[in-house]
Amino acid sequence: MILKNIKKIIAGTMAGAVMLSAAACTPISSKAEWSYKDGENEKAIGVYIFALYNAYNRAKTYAEEADGYKEGESFLDLTITDDKGEKAVASEWIKNEADISVRETLFLDKALDDRKATIDETIYNTQAEEDWELGYMHSYYAQMGYGTTPQKDILEQYGISKESYSELQYIAAAKQQELFNLMYEKGGSEEVSDKDLKKYFDSSYTYYSYYTIPLYEQSTDEDGNQASTAYSSKKQTKFKNLANEYVKAINSGKTIESQCQSYLKETKSTAKAEDTITTNCEILDKDNLGTATLGEEVAKKFLDVKVGSAAAITIGEKDTKTIYIIQKLNTKDAEKEYLTKDDSTRSSVLQRMKRDDFSDYLVKQAKAIKCEVNSSVVDSYDPDMFWEEPEETSAAASDE
Repeated sequence: MILKNIKKIIAGTMAGAVMLSAAACTPISSKAEWSYKDGENEKAIGVYIFALYNAYNRAKTYAEEADGYKEGESFLDLTITDDKGEKAVASEWIKNEADISVRETLFLDKALDDRKATIDETIYNTQAEEDWELGYMHSYYAQMGYGTTPQKDILEQYGISKESYSELQYIAAAKQQELFNLMYEKGGSEEVSDKDLKKYFDSSYTYYSYYTIPLYEQSTDEDGNQASTAYSSKKQTKFKNLANEYVKAINSGKTIESQCQSYLKETKSTAKAEDTITTNCEILDKDNLGTATLGEEVAKKFLDVKVGSAAAITIGEKDTKTIYIIQKLNTKDAEKEYLTKDDSTRSSVLQRMKRDDFSDYLVKQAKAIKCEVNSSVVDSYDPDMFWEEPEETSAAASDE
C-alpha cells in the first residue's frame, strides 16, 4: 500500500524557503541524460522536470490564497505560504521543492540498499503504463462514466518520459512506504510500541456512531433521474421533535441502536438498525475538518459534544436538509478493532502518528546526502515553462 499521507515525493512538503547552496552538490558533467546522481545511481532529467512540475502545481494552490493573485496571470513572483507556514517567492519555492524531491529518491535508494530491502517495481510500472496510455486512475473514473487524459499527452511535451513518471509517481512512494515500515512497524529500527500507539490513538481519534433523518423525500422519473423535495413544514417539525426525543433518550442511557430502531419503526422502514447506523473512528480537530468523512459542517458542530453524549445536528438547505443523530463514543472501546483486529487499520493509525516525523526525517536526509548535480542541464529548466497564458487573454492581445 502506498503511503499517501506522507507522499512527499509527489506532493512535497518544504522544510525551508531558502534554496540550497549550489556548493552542496558539485556538478562534474553536462551529460544531458541525468540530473542528479549518487555514485553510479543516476536520476534522469525527466525525474527532475516531473518534480518541478509537481512543485509548480502545488505552489499554484498556495498562490491562489496569496495577496496579489489574479486568475489568468503568472503567480511565480508572488510570495506564498506553504502548509508549514513557511514563506517564499513561488518560483524559488518550486525549485527548492524539486531539488528536495529528487534528493529524496537518491536517499530512498541508498536507505533500502543499506537495509538490503527491495520492492517489486513490476506492479508500479504496470500501473504507470496504464496511466501513461489511458490517464491517471482511468479504471476508477471509467466506472463512474468519466474520461481521463493520458499522462503522456500532459507530460511528454515537457520532456518527461513514462519511466520518469513511474519513478516519481509510484516507485519512490512505494520505497517511502517500505522504509517507513522498516523504521516504525513491529521489529523496526524505531519500532512504535503498542502502548505508545494506544496512547496516541486514545488522545487523537474520535469514535462515533450516527444515523440520519432526511427532511426531504426522493423520487425517480421514467428516465432514472432522481429529484429531492423538501417535506412540508409540519412534517419537518415532526421529525425535528422526534430527533430531540431520540437524543434525550440516548443521553439518558438508551442505546443509539434502540433509538434508530424507533425511527425506522416510525417511518415504517424494514431496514435494521445495525445496517442503518454508521460507526467510524477518525481524527477530528479544527485543523482537518475539511477532510472529515462526516463532512466539514457536521464535524465542526460535533467537536464540542462530550464523550458518551449525543446530539442532533442539522445541515443542508431546503431540499437537502438532513438531521444527524450522532453519539460520541469512548475511543478506548475502538482499540481492539482499530489497533489489533486488522493490520491495515493499525498501520493507518501508525502512519498518521509518525507521518510528520518521517517527512521531516526524509527532508533532513535528502539535504544531507552527498550527490552530484548536472547543473548546466538542471538550471536550464525553469518553473515558467509550465505557465500557459489563457486562450482568451491571448486572443484579446492579438486583437489589439
